Amino acid sequence: MLVSELTKEDLNEEWIDRLLFAGLEDTGERVDCAIVLGSKKASAYRVPAAVKAYQSNRAPKIIMCGGKVRDFSEGPMSEAQHMRNAAEQLGVSREDVLVDEYSRNTVENILQALVLLQRNFGLNRIQKVLLVTTTYHMRRSLCIAKYLFPAHIEAIPCPADDTHTRRDNWMKDPEGRDRAMNEAEKIIAYVKDGLFPDFEI
Repeated sequence: MLVSELTKEDLNEEWIDRLLFAGLEDTGERVDCAIVLGSKKASAYRVPAAVKAYQSNRAPKIIMCGGKVRDFSEGPMSEAQHMRNAAEQLGVSREDVLVDEYSRNTVENILQALVLLQRNFGLNRIQKVLLVTTTYHMRRSLCIAKYLFPAHIEAIPCPADDTHTRRDNWMKDPEGRDRAMNEAEKIIAYVKDGLFPDFEI
C-alpha cells in the first residue's frame, strides 16, 4: 500500500510498525559525517549513538542540529549547543563538532546540515552521511533527507532508542502510543503535502 492511501483510521499497530520501524537498521558503514537531529532530549538518546559511531571511527565529524533555545538544567541554550556539550563530555573533540544554530524543525535541520556540509567539506566531496535521530522519528527524517540531499549523497540511518517509543514497547505505554500515532500521521500528511515522495510500505 502507498502511504498516501493510508488514513488515520488505518493506523493500527501493524501499520504503525511498518510505517515507523521496518527496514531502518543501521548498516554499520563508514561515512563522511554524522548528522544529529535536534530535540530537547537529543543529548540523552541521539548524541550517545553519534558518539559511538565517532569513537568507532565510522564518522570523523558530527553536525549537531537545532537552533531552538530550551531551558536545560545547565541554563538556557540551543539544542545544538547542549548536544555539543554532551558530546564533549563523552570524549568528542570540540573541533570535530559542527553546530547548526538556526533550524527550528526537521526539514530545517536537514537544510542547515547541508549548508554546514557545503561550508566545511564541499557537497561534491560528501558521499555518505549517518543520520542520527530517535528510532520512531527516523522514517520521516530519512525521507526528508533523501528528498533534499543531492542524489550522490547517501543517508545511512542510525536509529537511537528512547525510553517509551522503541519498536518493542511503543504500544505498551500511553506516551509511546501517542508519539507513534502522531509521527505516523505526520508522515502521511508530509506525503500528501508533497514534502517528500509517496512510497510503498
